[in-house]
Parts: sequence; C-alpha cells; structure tokens
Amino acid sequence: MAISHMEECISEVRMWLSNNQLKLNDDKTDFLMLIPPSTHQKHIQLPVLSVGSSLITPSSKSRNLGVVFDRGMTFHDHISKTVSTGFFYLRSIALAKKYLAAEALATLVHPFVSARIDSCSSILYGLPKYEINRLQKLLNQAARLLTHTGKYDHITSILRKLHWLPVHQRIQFKILTLAHKVVYETSPLYLRLPKHQQSRITRSSSAPLLERKRVKKRSAGDRAFSVAAPSLWNALPGVIRSTGDLHAFQRLIKTILFRDAFS
Repeated sequence: MAISHMEECISEVRMWLSNNQLKLNDDKTDFLMLIPPSTHQKHIQLPVLSVGSSLITPSSKSRNLGVVFDRGMTFHDHISKTVSTGFFYLRSIALAKKYLAAEALATLVHPFVSARIDSCSSILYGLPKYEINRLQKLLNQAARLLTHTGKYDHITSILRKLHWLPVHQRIQFKILTLAHKVVYETSPLYLRLPKHQQSRITRSSSAPLLERKRVKKRSAGDRAFSVAAPSLWNALPGVIRSTGDLHAFQRLIKTILFRDAFS
C-alpha cells in the first residue's frame, strides 16, 4: 500500500515537471527503506519502486540535505563522512597556519565547527557514546589547531578556555533551541508540539511545558524530536523556560550545559 502511494506521488511529480519543461531522471531516484535493528539479521523481501520506466531497489544508505541516512538510522556512515572530510580540511588549514594571523585562523576554524560538527547535529541525539566520541575527536583537533597546542595536552582545559561545548552538549543545545522556537511559535509548522496542560495554576505556570509523547521502543523512540525536545525542555528551570528572547535563552542554556560538561 505504501509503495503504491509513493508511485502515485512520484507520477504526479513527473507530470508537473513535464508540464514545466523539466525532466525527472528516473534511474537516479534514490529509495531508502528504514528497517528496525531487530530485523536486520532476518531475511526480508525488499519491495521494488516503479519510477517511470525504471525499477528502483532500496539503497542501503541515501544522502539528503547533507546527511547520510542508513536503514537503521545509526548515522554511522554520516559520522564517518563528517570525520574524514573534517580531518582533511583541518590538515589543509594546518599547512597554511604559519602564514595566518590569529584572527584569520579563527575565521577559518569557527565556521568549520559550525558547518561540519553543528550542522544537522540534532538528529544525532541518543546515539551510542562511541559514535559521539568520533565527532568529539574532530572537535578536539579543531581546538588544538586554533590554540596551537600539542596532541598530548589535556583537551578539557582547552575547550573550557575557548568556551566550546563538547559534542554531546552541542546536540542538546541545538534541540533546546528548536524547542524554544516550538514553544514560542517561531518554528515551522511541521515541528509544532502540543503544550502540557497544567491542571492547576502555580507560580511556574508562566513557564510553558511540552507534552512528552509516549513511545514503545525506548532505544529508537526516545531519539525522536517529539520525545527528546519535551524531555530536555521540561528539565530546564522555570525561569529559563519563561525567557522569550531566543538569544537570552541560548546564553542561559549554554551556561547550564557548560557547567554540566566541565564541573
């Protein structure tokens, strides 16, 4: 049933493209089927998607908006790609480091962290620690490059000096930022979440809470934005949740996350 709906949708897209003098490359269509980890070892007959004159079989991974998705949503390939290209760019910057002033070096490294490590990082929430540590090594190397410190120097003091959050806290920061936009209705409609209706008025009633969705599969379900965002948001102090200004809110939660990371 789902396959037939997808084929009908793609057929309508092909017709719209044709009416606007555009063409869909049927054989370049990528089709990804998400499979629960518990069924990975089982023999599953994967469906075939008909796109025009081409028959498309499900891919093991697919790239969308710069993120590599895999069947089990482990993002192992995405992190591998981020780490490999990230170290390549850091090596390139390191070769030119002696010719750069401190301000110019910072101008190269800071956007690198934002583009390579922080981009779409909220989807990595709930991944195993060993996967997050791979990204942390990349962040550590960027910090060493920026501060001209050796690989054997302790990284905690370097990150604290730069006021950089570790990757785990950076992911939480991104989700809490999105949660703030949801609560104060500045987010896209597809991100909107129901607010928790308090049964009685209390002193903290002005600090809105989000309704946490119940899930059956804790290992995978807890990673969903509809679960992760309310969990992190509701755990914040009421005075922070009631901060309507986004920039002020981000300063407050960064202080909390920084204290949790380095205290």
